[in-house]
Amino acid sequence: MVRTEHRKPIRLTRRTKWTLLAVAAALVAAGVLLPDALPLAAGLILAGSVGVGNDAR
Repeated sequence: MVRTEHRKPIRLTRRTKWTLLAVAAALVAAGVLLPDALPLAAGLILAGSVGVGNDAR
């Protein structure tokens, strides 16, 4: 059997979270302005990934 180990999730600082959200917003804006869906999808996935790891503390 394959041995898997559970790792602790990466904790992002507040500054890193805001930076990643700004990059995600720029990608979404580029996807809306350009006739290309790839930056739009990448921005939404990045924003969702940052948001999932964001706790309310």
